[in-house]
Amino acid sequence: MKHLDQIMEALSWRVSQVAQVALVTVMALIVANVLIRIPWKPIPGTVEMVEILGSILLGLGIAYCHQRKGHIAVGVLVNRFSRRKQALVDSITGLLALIFMAVLSYQMLQLGESMLARGYTTGHLEIPIAPFIYLVGVGFIMLSLIILRDFIKAVIIAAKGSELR
Repeated sequence: MKHLDQIMEALSWRVSQVAQVALVTVMALIVANVLIRIPWKPIPGTVEMVEILGSILLGLGIAYCHQRKGHIAVGVLVNRFSRRKQALVDSITGLLALIFMAVLSYQMLQLGESMLARGYTTGHLEIPIAPFIYLVGVGFIMLSLIILRDFIKAVIIAAKGSELR
């Protein structure tokens, strides 16, 4: 299990680095657009580029955020439970999240296929949309794998009372 943790952490970190580059690019693009707008015209297609980079940021950054437990969790009641009962609650919520994310991943890939077949592009710059939808789908697949790993850990703890070493 420890080897799987290392692989998932390294993979989610590498993918999140692409999301970090997208974030820096969005910030630079917006600042440049504001500064250039004063003496000249704004940068054409800024809104489209920010939308595309935002999808990359979301899709490729979410797995790392979950890996690091960066999401908000409210455990007022559950934190009072024993470790096994907490693991049972985690396994139930993990299973629901896994099902939801697996369906969402599949639907994103289907949407990307549909957009590719129809040839959809952005309005002004005519950038194809499908590759970015596929990227978001891949990010959700990575999130699904991390949720699956957490689900397996929670089931082991609920059954045995401790993690595997």
